[in-house]
Amino acid sequence: MKRSMLFGMLVVGALSVGFISTQGSSMSVSAAETATATSVDLTQYYTTNPGQVATLKATHIYSNINLSDGMVKAVAKGTLVTVKGIEYTTGGTPRLVVDGGYITANKANVVKPVSTISNYYTTNPGQVATLKATHIYSNINLSDGMVKAVAKGTLVTIKGIEYTTGGTPRLVVDGGYITANKANVVKPVSTISNYYTTNPGQVATLKATHIYSNINLSDGMVRAVAKGTLVTVKGIEYTTGGTPRLVVDGGYITANKVNVVKPVSNLSDYYTTNPKYVTALKKTHVYTNLNLSDGMVKEVAKGTVVAVTGIEYSTNGYPRLVVSGGYITANKSNVEKTTSNAAKAASVVALAKTKLGDPYTTSQSGRLGPDSFDCSGFVYYLYKTAAGITLSGNTTTTEEGLGKEVSLSALQPGDLLFYGTRGSTYHVGIYEGDGIMIHAATESEGVKETAIKYYEPSFARRILY
Repeated sequence: MKRSMLFGMLVVGALSVGFISTQGSSMSVSAAETATATSVDLTQYYTTNPGQVATLKATHIYSNINLSDGMVKAVAKGTLVTVKGIEYTTGGTPRLVVDGGYITANKANVVKPVSTISNYYTTNPGQVATLKATHIYSNINLSDGMVKAVAKGTLVTIKGIEYTTGGTPRLVVDGGYITANKANVVKPVSTISNYYTTNPGQVATLKATHIYSNINLSDGMVRAVAKGTLVTVKGIEYTTGGTPRLVVDGGYITANKVNVVKPVSNLSDYYTTNPKYVTALKKTHVYTNLNLSDGMVKEVAKGTVVAVTGIEYSTNGYPRLVVSGGYITANKSNVEKTTSNAAKAASVVALAKTKLGDPYTTSQSGRLGPDSFDCSGFVYYLYKTAAGITLSGNTTTTEEGLGKEVSLSALQPGDLLFYGTRGSTYHVGIYEGDGIMIHAATESEGVKETAIKYYEPSFARRILY
């Protein structure tokens, strides 16, 4: 074969791979020269390895450099792909070498991401919480086409990720795009369902907790918050780790539903601060269980005064009154706040009921109880024993001047009911309620209950007011 013919064949072969080399001397045909020969505009392509690219459009990986057959897999729009190198087709078109084959190097289809890409979400987080107030834009550049504002602490559902032509990732949301920058948005913790993510308005503490000035709740403790306390919530913010916190006066508290609960919507129907004492308006029960569904301890009769030591909430947001032995309802239709004096009066009446049937005596040594009484001695004994009050007299005429006079039409349990004219009364009893008096009546009847409509008193005095 002639030398000139051999040289011509070598040149033709070299054009197909982009270079020529010989041992004795070298000459090259660049990819640019090849592309020029085939009219490929290399300015539209990556010709040096970008390291990684993001797909601006849905594309495919092919085993064939011509991208015409041998499709390996689809690559969704907004996907980051690691690039191993660049190779050229025989027609001079550059391709990106990736795991499994080749993808286009055309800048209309792929883009080199910004150098600070680690500061952005590059895979769909599913949802993000805004660490700062932000906006949704219809334009991926976030420069115009503002759709709406998104408040700090808002959870936003993410549909996907897309990239600007400058290589910045954006989060695709309903209505457009928001920033994917981790300084502005954060992927919430995987246990997000265990937390309040929308402002409940107020919460009740299921456990003793604290308010912190630091959103991480690790330092900057402002004050303690007792179990069963209602706290007004101003908003929700997220830590950089994706945990929501409740914004309250003075700082932050936990948003974890194990520790706080949104109270029932009809909360105004319940006592939410400790009333100290309540009177049962209906028959009710004490339960060991906060839900008042099981663990019944005892019955509480209508009219019973119960001492309250605190308030706690059920996990579904109902306040309960903490009493001796367990819990009772805090519903105002079932219990009524009672003063401490009313509570003492109720104790007086309760003790009087236990003495029904005890004997009446005229004996000076036995008239003050505890097992026998005359009428004034019975009253003296009840107030001293049940209320801790020693009356300054133990006869009807000395007792009739104690306390304050009240109308017979406005009687309350514990009031003293007198018979006879002032200064010379001859009988006294204790008003029980519902038109009933308890008194040490006569030697034949002992301590008994009497309806005052059949034995109307002359006047009444109230010791506890």
